[in-house]
Amino acid sequence: MKSICRNWSRRAAAGVLLAAATVASAQSAGSALQQVMARLDATSAKFHTAEADVTWDNVQTQPIFDKDTQAGTIVVERRKGQVSIALHLKTLDGKPVPKEMVYDGGEFKLYEPMLKQMTVFHTAGKEAQIESFLALGFGGSSAEMQRDWTVSYGGAETIGGVPTQKLELLPRTAAAKQNVSKVVLWIDMQNGIAIRQQSFDPSGNYRLVNYQLRHLNSGLPANAFAVKMASGTRVIQR
Repeated sequence: MKSICRNWSRRAAAGVLLAAATVASAQSAGSALQQVMARLDATSAKFHTAEADVTWDNVQTQPIFDKDTQAGTIVVERRKGQVSIALHLKTLDGKPVPKEMVYDGGEFKLYEPMLKQMTVFHTAGKEAQIESFLALGFGGSSAEMQRDWTVSYGGAETIGGVPTQKLELLPRTAAAKQNVSKVVLWIDMQNGIAIRQQSFDPSGNYRLVNYQLRHLNSGLPANAFAVKMASGTRVIQR
């Protein structure tokens, strides 16, 4: 009988310790998440522009594994509540394959010089959804992030020698869930800017983007979001 009581006491004590550890872990994660959110807000209050080198991996896991890597630069500007983004991709798997993707003034433009083709996507009514995804980790506030995503703390991780805090984001809207199942952000706590983003589609394929910040709030030329098309370029409106 005494042995049974001792065993029961040990199991009860272990259960209490496990519950306490779980609560402490949850409190620690909650505190860490609040710190990251506060850092994003501090950056958002002062954010105007950012320029970074970018490496963009498209990884297909289904039905077979495939991967391509693009590299170039990205420019982000926030002004009067609006976001403009210019992504200038220069290489594909190490070979020169220029491509420009520009979002500005409610339009998304894809320019492919080698095809002499410009595709213009009109995004009326979808601006908030597009901006919430394209500019993640670049000057947005915690309120904006949590409006569109369910955010949880993913832990600390060092990326290329840079200490980061990881956020895991799940889309809130049914429309977003059709294209994105999950996004992971790695935030550099020194400046409150993302240095890595991984986004998964519902089938498990993903995009992994690494950013190396070059300039923050340094200003941009007036034509930073203008696309210079070669003569004879075909324009497609969608």
